[in-house]
Amino acid sequence: MDAVVKVELVDPGSDTEALDVLMRDLRQELVQLDVESVSTVPAGPAPAGSKGLDMAAAAALIVQVQGSVSALNLLVSAVRAWLQRGKDSGASVKLTIGERTLELSHATTEQQERLVQEFLRPGAGAGSSESPPQHDA
Repeated sequence: MDAVVKVELVDPGSDTEALDVLMRDLRQELVQLDVESVSTVPAGPAPAGSKGLDMAAAAALIVQVQGSVSALNLLVSAVRAWLQRGKDSGASVKLTIGERTLELSHATTEQQERLVQEFLRPGAGAGSSESPPQHDA
């Protein structure tokens, strides 16, 4: 199973510079993993009349994972560990594979584990005509 995972950092209390520092720190964690690549999401042109970067684009990475569900599980575990070390932060991280999204935050370990297992379950949400649920952990 090969997967492309979009990793988005959400921290409503951070300014551009603080968000950039957090994103670089998370990226450093992820490149240590056995993944194919970790790259920033290219920012498109700024909308007419706007100033600066698109914050959503600046706070997103694309991680290419090759292998099994266990490789995805390692990625999720690394993100969870990174979040737990930043206890003072109100940040959360959204992981998106295809149309399924998992948002990790400072929920309890038990809550996160249950939602992660559901998210990583092969075929979860497959064949459904409804929009896939967004999971918050």
